[in-house]
Amino acid sequence: MAVRDATSVETDLVVDALGVAAGDLLAGACVASLGRARILVPVRTPGAVVALVPHLDRLRAVCDQLGLLGCYVFSAPTRSGGVVARMFAPSIGVPEDIANVNSTACLAARMAGSGCTELAVDMGDVLGEPATITASVRPGPTGPRVLVGAAAMVVRTASHPVSGPKATEVEAPDLDPPLKALGDACGR
Repeated sequence: MAVRDATSVETDLVVDALGVAAGDLLAGACVASLGRARILVPVRTPGAVVALVPHLDRLRAVCDQLGLLGCYVFSAPTRSGGVVARMFAPSIGVPEDIANVNSTACLAARMAGSGCTELAVDMGDVLGEPATITASVRPGPTGPRVLVGAAAMVVRTASHPVSGPKATEVEAPDLDPPLKALGDACGR
């Protein structure tokens, strides 16, 4: 995993396209990658994350210009590691992702440097598809290890002809890139 501070040019272009309200932006934007770079943008409060109405055409153009997969906006973590985040990736045809494990892993790596090693990131609420992704950072033999997880929820049941009602369908987000690549990047 590669993480670096975002330049002021990168931050200014992305923040303008996101429509971040004046005074909501925090210092510390970074560009992180588990294969394809994305920018992580911190804002003051969960409400500032929820209130975003990005200009998707402009955001796509900016991400294309900067070679970014997309933009992950997150609130400052609470003492217990609670975060609200949204991921926008119009350059790859995803106006907004319901749950983005890879960007959350990047955030965990970034936050570990400031002593925050446990995160519970709420995403998808704005889309009516709430999800919580957990991430933790632990020492590893070659450096920090980032561990991510989430839970799937049964969203509907169907009758089984022999045994009656049975849970048969579960929705879970697709992972980008596959989880194996994430494990490899994290030294697993």
